Amino acid sequence: MTSKKIPPLLFVLILNLWLFKIFTYSMVIGITVIMASISVYLSIYEGKKRYYYISTIFISILLIFQYKTSSINPLTFLNENEKIEQQERMRGYPRHFYRFANWLEQRKEALIFYKLQENFFEVMDPNLYFFANHPRERVGVVEYEKFPYIFLPFLVIGLLSLKKSSFKILLLSSSPLILLSLIGNSNPMGPFSLFPTLAAFIAVGLEPIFKNKKYLFVFLMLFSLVFIQTISYATY
Repeated sequence: MTSKKIPPLLFVLILNLWLFKIFTYSMVIGITVIMASISVYLSIYEGKKRYYYISTIFISILLIFQYKTSSINPLTFLNENEKIEQQERMRGYPRHFYRFANWLEQRKEALIFYKLQENFFEVMDPNLYFFANHPRERVGVVEYEKFPYIFLPFLVIGLLSLKKSSFKILLLSSSPLILLSLIGNSNPMGPFSLFPTLAAFIAVGLEPIFKNKKYLFVFLMLFSLVFIQTISYATY
């Protein structure tokens, strides 16, 4: 049963630019990402405790790698774009509340809240993974489609088809969101600790396609065109 479930995941692991980028930076991290993806995927289908425990180990290791390889700024630090956004928010206050707005916006608690919010929604944005972060491209960062955008609907299908018994593994595999909200997404490999979650649920969504030869043929034709386009955009 397990061997029949693996092909969709292998397809996702092999045919994406993100894993290739991770391997060019660190082979150890790349291998860990693959092992975590396989264990999360098997945990979803098999529901066995051993796969859950293995997933816990690999995701914990990825969290350490994510922290160690990220450039971390204090939550109260504002870059130039964030300073502009802060000024725009202050202009939205009535003039007679300007002092209050200045006090509120400059408070440490407010700065931390806005930073956590920004970090969280940045790594939750599908555009970051499927559309080269368009239209929120970051200055000084080479954006690329981490997964071909044709995978996006299958990610949604995979998440919607989640069984109650697999909810525990979803929480575990999504735990990097906490770390990424705290440290941000300033990493040459991106938020790679979330890779296993995305890859596993894309593969779950692809499962019905791989069971039907007619659908699979059509999908492979479309995917070939999209993947060529993805590589072209990343190259040029």
